Amino acid sequence: MAKLMSDREYATPFPMLHAASLLSHRTRIGKFSEAIRRVVDADSSIVDIGTGTGVLAMLAARAGARRVIALDINPESIEYARRSARLNGLDRRIEFVVGHYRDLVLDELADIVICEMLSSMMLVEQQVPACGFAVRNLLKRNGTVLPQSATVFVVLAECRTLWNRFSVEGLRFPRLPQTVSPNEARDMSDAVELAHFDFTSPESPERIDRRIEFVVNEDGTVHGLAGFFQSTLYGDIRLEMADGWRDVFLPLPHATNVSPGDTLAVRIEFVPGRVDTLRLELES
Repeated sequence: MAKLMSDREYATPFPMLHAASLLSHRTRIGKFSEAIRRVVDADSSIVDIGTGTGVLAMLAARAGARRVIALDINPESIEYARRSARLNGLDRRIEFVVGHYRDLVLDELADIVICEMLSSMMLVEQQVPACGFAVRNLLKRNGTVLPQSATVFVVLAECRTLWNRFSVEGLRFPRLPQTVSPNEARDMSDAVELAHFDFTSPESPERIDRRIEFVVNEDGTVHGLAGFFQSTLYGDIRLEMADGWRDVFLPLPHATNVSPGDTLAVRIEFVPGRVDTLRLELES
C-alpha cells in the first residue's frame, strides 16, 4: 500500500492566481463599480462573499460604506486582498475573514450583500446557494443583493475539439464539462431558457430538473449542450458573457448526427453549485 510521509495539507496557489487573473475583466468590474456607487451610502454595512482579490470590497469601502466584511474560504486570497487594501489605504475600513459563508455569524445584519460567484449555468460556483443563505441569514429584510438575478440558457452544440479532448494516445477518459471559446463550438439549434434564479429570494432552487426538446437547424453532429447566462446586476445594469465569462460545454453520452428539422429531447439535472451532480441524457 502506498503511504504518505506526512499528513500535512499542501495548498496550491491556483485559487489566488485565478482570482488575480479576473482583474483583467474591466467591463465586469466597471459595472459592479457603478452598481456599488448607486446603492452604497455612509450608513451601509456590506458583506462581500467570495471576495477573491478584494476588488469589490475595496470599491464598496471607497464608495463610503460604514462597514465592509470581505469573506473568502481561501486564506491565500484573503492575504492578497488584505495587501491590496493596504496598498490603497483601505485596510482599516475592511474586515477580512477566512471561512465558508455558512459559518459567518454577524453582530448586525448587512444592508448589502455582494456575491460575485457567477459561473456558466450556475453549475460550478456557489452563487445560488450562497445568495439564498445570505438573504436568509446575513441580510436585513429590505437589504440589497448584487447581482440580483440570472437567467440560464442552453443550446445544442457541435464541438469536436472538446469532444476529442478526452481521447489521448489511445487512452480514453470520462468526458467532463469544459469551458468553451466561441470559435470552438457551433450552435445547432436556437437557445432555450433552462432556469431563472432570483438571488434576492430566500428560497433558492435546490435542484434543476428539465426535459427540453430542441429543434435542429443545422446539418452536423451534436456533441453536447453549450450553456450561458444573462444577469441583472442592479436596475438597468446587466452582466453578459462578454464581460468575462465563457460558455460551458456539457458533453452528451454519445454524439448524434442531425439534419435541420430533427428534434432532440435532452434531460438535464443538477444541483446549482454542484458540478458532480450533473446528469445529462438524450431521451427518445
